[in-house]
Amino acid sequence: MESPRQLERIVVLGAGPGGLCAAWNLALDGRRVVVFEREPVCGGQSITFERGGFHYDLGPHNIHSQRPSVIGFLGRALGSDFLEWRYRAQIQFRGRRVNYPLLGSQVLQFLPWATSAACAASFGWGRVLSLFTPTFRDDGTYERWVVNRFGRRFYDIFFGPYTEKTWGIPPSQLSDIVARKRIAVRNLTDLIKGVLFKTTHFHPENTGLVTNYFPRLGVGQIADHFAEGIRRAGGEIRLNASVTRVETRAGRVCRIRYRQGEEEAVLDLDAEGGAENWCVLTTLPVNEFAQMLDPAPPEEVLAAARGLDFTSTVFLYLNLDSTQAFEVPVLYFSESEFPQTRITDMGRFSRDMMPPGKTSLCVELTCSVGDDTWNADDATLFERVMGPLEANGLLARRRVESYHTRRLRHAYPRFRVGYQEKIRAIVDHLSSLSNVTTFGRQGLFCYANVDDAIWMGFQVAKHVQYRERLPLPMDELLPDYIDF
Repeated sequence: MESPRQLERIVVLGAGPGGLCAAWNLALDGRRVVVFEREPVCGGQSITFERGGFHYDLGPHNIHSQRPSVIGFLGRALGSDFLEWRYRAQIQFRGRRVNYPLLGSQVLQFLPWATSAACAASFGWGRVLSLFTPTFRDDGTYERWVVNRFGRRFYDIFFGPYTEKTWGIPPSQLSDIVARKRIAVRNLTDLIKGVLFKTTHFHPENTGLVTNYFPRLGVGQIADHFAEGIRRAGGEIRLNASVTRVETRAGRVCRIRYRQGEEEAVLDLDAEGGAENWCVLTTLPVNEFAQMLDPAPPEEVLAAARGLDFTSTVFLYLNLDSTQAFEVPVLYFSESEFPQTRITDMGRFSRDMMPPGKTSLCVELTCSVGDDTWNADDATLFERVMGPLEANGLLARRRVESYHTRRLRHAYPRFRVGYQEKIRAIVDHLSSLSNVTTFGRQGLFCYANVDDAIWMGFQVAKHVQYRERLPLPMDELLPDYIDF
């Protein structure tokens, strides 16, 4: 007779790297696994697609995990296709290049002496005000956190424009956690020390201090590895399957309704072994998942869900007539003159992704679904991007042989002030459903890289087996440099 553990069944909502990793592990363990993915391919944000001999990723997916176990796993999974390489990124700033992330060795050197002096004076005056004027002390916003540590002048010329362009909202509405977790130097004093003494501090996003890796044919190779393994182990992946409603009863998910193509369908957990024998692992955007629940959660939970949102991105791909573009794999654009946040030279990540003698640039344009950028046609976006690039001598349009776009609805969680309380309200409610676990970049509304999502997938797969012995709090799934 089979034990209850052997009868356990798994539903995974979302086939990004985290969901696929959990599904892969559980399928190999002999569980019945069903994966739902609304797109026609697996991978989520970590896909690689092919067009005309070019292989494209959705922006840069450099892998630089602090967990040797994850790197070791990927090395075994991908073999010789998992390449160690030298990652470099720079910021285009006032006509010159600054190393990214901001480390302090170049920025002040590029500013005129008068501007540097104004930055220093602004910093000093801001420090005085923050000591004696309550309104100048930290107030939980990105803007005030940066101004208090770098001065208003330096914020206005460097941090402010790029941050607003990246997140699509004024930095006064953005939580200071973005600054505390993402800025590699702590204040203007550290910046000056970096210039004088060539010193730097360890920061998880400083790729110059860690070993970097990349799959030879694009980040999509990771999703392909998991998907093939799931299918070989007898698991099922339902593509073009968009979850529309999640019905609950007696503290469990009991039925999942979804649309596949033009057909409405349902997975009835009660009818297929009983809901008590199913685990539902969701990597769907946590705010959207909460609003799919039937019966609906309490109004305060729904209000929290409605208060969370994501940036969207339009990727404009420029196929060039040569292998050379900006001399670095990734170039960021801090000034508002440029509509894009960054450009990735995919050929510098791996030449095997490009046809001989060619490369492709991935231009990222932050937007919201339905706005002017999201709705613009390819030719309009091409002109918006190429105008400033040509005017600054960065790229001539005659070098672009063709271009096309791709859109991503959920790119980055918008960490608005107070978002932590909203996340906590939703997660606390979901914890009342005994067979549900939410995780991943969208599922925990966190800034997680591919390697982070894979690590979460392993942790959640282990949690399925041991959840009664050692419950797994959601915040323990978060990488060290991320917080609710």
